[in-house]
This record gives sequence, C-alpha cells and structure tokens, in this order.
Amino acid sequence: MNRSTRLAALPLIAFATVGTAVGAAGIANAGTLPTDGPTIAMTIRNNTNDTLYLRGSSNPYGEWIAAPRGVLAPHSTEIVTAHSRNTNGFGIDATYSVRGDATAVFSAYDYSYNGGTNTEGTRTTGNDGRGFDISSWIDSSYPTMNVSYTLNPLMGSN
Repeated sequence: MNRSTRLAALPLIAFATVGTAVGAAGIANAGTLPTDGPTIAMTIRNNTNDTLYLRGSSNPYGEWIAAPRGVLAPHSTEIVTAHSRNTNGFGIDATYSVRGDATAVFSAYDYSYNGGTNTEGTRTTGNDGRGFDISSWIDSSYPTMNVSYTLNPLMGSN
C-alpha cells in the first residue's frame, strides 16, 4: 500500500471506528436483560406533534428494568423493559394522555401458552383518540419478547 492509499484510507478507518463505538453505545443504552425468566422490551415511538404524559403503567407479575417515562416528547422514542420470574410469562402496559381526552394504551403479553405473545389491548381511547392510530409489530416472542409501536396521527388530526 503506497502513502497516498494509506492517507485516503485513514478517514474511512476513523469513520468505521466511530460508527462502531456509537453502535455499541446504543446497544449498551438499551440495557442488558436478565436470562432467568421471560422479558419484554417495548419500543414506543411518538410520531405525533403532541407530548405524551404517562397516566399509568402495570406490571403486576414482574419488575421494571426501564419503566415508562413520565413524558414522551413529540417525534421521540423510548424503550421500556421488564422481567418476570414467572416461567409461564407475564404482561405489561403503559397508558399515556395524548391530547384532549385521547389516551394511548401500549400492551404486551409474553406467555408460553394459550394467547402466547401478543399486543391485544393496544388501542387509543376517548373521542379525541379517534384522531390517532397505533401500529405494532412483534419482532421476537416468548421468552424474550421484542415489540415496537408507533403512535401516528390520522389525516387532518395533527
């Protein structure tokens, strides 16, 4: 490799090193989940111009690793994680005020039997809730559920 080739490669090597470090930091910030029972990781995206305010959350058969935040800013994302020692599974939810009487409920159930892994109960409520939609998709299931949600405004409501 001649000198000019080495000099041209330096910015690419530096970029790759920084990219790797940033990627590793992102993974580290998501947290390490326990392996002695089922876990749920919920990625909640607020794709609206509204601030979401936590009204309540439920995790009756487990413990929070990263509980839902009190406020979720417009166009931002949070990762909520939970764990249970119940080997049959467990469920969690987080409910946010959106605008007016609109609420957004994000639910996740990670069971080894019957209903299995699902997001039943995820919904918007209230008269103003008709102006929003929640899409959800499950990336992995029992015992390590990973689910993503996006709260979107419907046409003309935001």
